[in-house]
Amino acid sequence: MTTMDSPQRPPRSSIRHQLHLPVSLKLANKELYGQSENISSNGILLSSAFLIPEGSSVVIAVGIVRSRPGTFLSGRGKVVRAESRGTGDFALAIKLDRDFELGQGAKFFQAKDRVIAEQRAATG
Repeated sequence: MTTMDSPQRPPRSSIRHQLHLPVSLKLANKELYGQSENISSNGILLSSAFLIPEGSSVVIAVGIVRSRPGTFLSGRGKVVRAESRGTGDFALAIKLDRDFELGQGAKFFQAKDRVIAEQRAATG
């Protein structure tokens, strides 16, 4: 049984918030989409239809305000955990190089809601 004080996992440095928001990941020349499960100031756990290997560097953006679709949190980090789930998707834990920053831009979420809806429809 793993506990918060386990030598395998150091104690968390920030509070996690259970939020289910659209996420965009840039990996090399690819842009992939998923949905957050929980977010802290310096990391995120998300579900994705795509496996991104541990150690991969990513640029991430999380849509945060539905009434203003261009508002998002952004950051850079590395995938520290990637696990396959029985549902056919993957859990990806990403540790940011530094805390999320607030950003705005029109292009970010216009296509993402459509892609996430298509992924949900495909997985049932």
